[in-house]
Amino acid sequence: MDSPLMFVTLVKSAIRRVLLLVVCWWALTEGDSSAWAFGIPVILIALASSILINPSTRGRIHSLPGFAGFFLWHSLLGGIDVARRALHPKMPLAPALIDFPLRLDDQAAITLLIYTINLLPGTIVVEFEERRLGIHVLDRRLPVFESLRTVETRVAVLFGFQLTDMEDLSNA
Repeated sequence: MDSPLMFVTLVKSAIRRVLLLVVCWWALTEGDSSAWAFGIPVILIALASSILINPSTRGRIHSLPGFAGFFLWHSLLGGIDVARRALHPKMPLAPALIDFPLRLDDQAAITLLIYTINLLPGTIVVEFEERRLGIHVLDRRLPVFESLRTVETRVAVLFGFQLTDMEDLSNA
């Protein structure tokens, strides 16, 4: 990719990020116009930080609401499940460590995946190596592996990545 095209792509990405940050600031301040004196520098710092952390212009902002809804729904279901287990007289737990091979290879996407897994009740990433995660789960009898694959797929969609099939990884 030549330099002028990269610059245009970066500018488009920055504009999308600024628009997202402006909407978030507006929502957080409930549209208070007096908050913009503080908000504009905060937005610019957040923009610079986001570009430094993830200069990649990949990603599809229109996928963000779907990902947020997916995350909130699964957080609610997981929270109910953990509460049920904690309040159950026999505490039905079957903890385990699961080895989870990654199909993602983008560092920013993997970071979001790890944060998402850690925020979902009943799972926590305890080990991260180049192409795998070690995850502690509360109940190995649940379809945890499939759930983790679903989260990974949702993160990939959010970043605009195509995931490799597991069979392709084992043949590599």
